[in-house]
Amino acid sequence: MKKIYLFLFGFGLCTVAFGQSGKEFWFGLDASYWQKSIKSSTFFQQEPNQERFGSVRPMIGLKLNQKWDVGIMVSVNSYIEELSPLNFTQEFGVFDEEGMLLYNDSRTTVYQTTIDNQLFGVGIFARRNFQLNEKFSFNLSPYILRESGDSGVMNFYFPASSFYPCINCLSIFPGPIEVPTSEENWRFGVDAAFAYQATNWMKLEIRANLLEFRRQTLTDERNLLTNDLAIFDPFLSATQGYFDSYTDFGSAVTREGIRFGLVFSPF
Repeated sequence: MKKIYLFLFGFGLCTVAFGQSGKEFWFGLDASYWQKSIKSSTFFQQEPNQERFGSVRPMIGLKLNQKWDVGIMVSVNSYIEELSPLNFTQEFGVFDEEGMLLYNDSRTTVYQTTIDNQLFGVGIFARRNFQLNEKFSFNLSPYILRESGDSGVMNFYFPASSFYPCINCLSIFPGPIEVPTSEENWRFGVDAAFAYQATNWMKLEIRANLLEFRRQTLTDERNLLTNDLAIFDPFLSATQGYFDSYTDFGSAVTREGIRFGLVFSPF
């Protein structure tokens, strides 16, 4: 919330500065939301049932000329994303009645996995405008955005064979194993939008991402120093493969969907 207040304060300062300098400026807001079901092998309530993404992106733009704008933007988003399942293999020995080892065996358990996080980001952008006719225009917006969130949770869901009755619990099915997670993203890309000039001071936009390079860093926030036994937990070692830096390149529409926005030019 403090970050949003700082942005609003900065917006007020920019408004005063631009107003005194006689520069043309505008402010805008776009947003997107989608969700879809996750196929599951069971009907247990504790298993993940959907992916979702929702975001709001305020921005301030300064009009340099008829073709080019520059500005700053803020991104606030929340998401639940399904990840590759965790295959956890445990080895154990089979003994006879006298305690003699007969043979070694192993068992692999598959955990459905999701990540849930809320991110806040700040970035800069430029915008190239193409006027199609009196009412319609098209624009391209290259941008750089850094976003982060430290309240994320990675969930590892027990498979159907792992449930057990619990007399003192509200449910007989165990909930997911929750791992606290932080995330940092650097994003470089180009958005494209069609705009309709609804009034002299307001535009309606439909925006989509053409290309984006994203470097994502996921960090395990479990504090191993508070519990020495956690260092020897085999599940801890098995989950470490999820925490690393990843890069991807392509359209972000599959991740964020289509954005709908408003652009106001009150001055």
